[in-house]
Amino acid sequence: MLTTIRYILITAIRDRLFVSLFGGIILAVLICILLGQTAFLESAQMTLSLSAGAARLILMIGLMVFACFHIRQAFDSKEIDVMLSRPVSRQGLLLSYWLGFSLVAFLLTIPVLLLMACLGVQDWLGYGAFAASLVLEAMLVVALSLFASFALRSAVSAFMGCLGFYVLSRMMAFFVMTSESGLASAGQQWSLLKNLLQGISMLVPRLDMFSKSEWLVYGGDTLAGWQWVPLQAVIFIPLLLLAAIIDFRRKEF
Repeated sequence: MLTTIRYILITAIRDRLFVSLFGGIILAVLICILLGQTAFLESAQMTLSLSAGAARLILMIGLMVFACFHIRQAFDSKEIDVMLSRPVSRQGLLLSYWLGFSLVAFLLTIPVLLLMACLGVQDWLGYGAFAASLVLEAMLVVALSLFASFALRSAVSAFMGCLGFYVLSRMMAFFVMTSESGLASAGQQWSLLKNLLQGISMLVPRLDMFSKSEWLVYGGDTLAGWQWVPLQAVIFIPLLLLAAIIDFRRKEF
């Protein structure tokens, strides 16, 4: 297990994942600083909020790309076959992959959090909540990427599936609020759609509750409901890993 984790870390360094992602995050933050200067009021708060959102999005997409293409390359190069030839179980191999990618994700969140601190911490309690939530979100995205990579035969389809699921989970609050706003036309068809949206919102992780930029700006006043973040991570990460293990054990090599 330690060998697999070390190999994933070496691969991330060799592929210059840390340099490229952090470079992209710095570029996005610089653009957000320019946009924040256009605000008439609270330019510092606007800069911090925009930077946090942009950095989080780049980080999650980078993790999806790295995990999906790494696993697919491991299948194509018969690396998985070589690993399974050793006395290691399939579930142990998959868990070692998740731990390795989670370690990479944790290391990637450190410069992001340091960058947010350099922009100015408005509330340390909110900053701590944002930091913990960002790490949990990254670990959940890694589990999702592993499941998609083991279930689908193409790295591109696995990445697109992860990205679509991530966007859906991030926008689920908007969909639910729209369905309950009363702005849409009434009728049986809309009622069925509303019930469908509410059912989906109960089955998918609500990533809109993770890593909220407002925590960095307003702190403790906006932390109501933060307890759902670790609860969702505890529920959905094992479920995604279990689904990936079941699919992996059904594959024949």
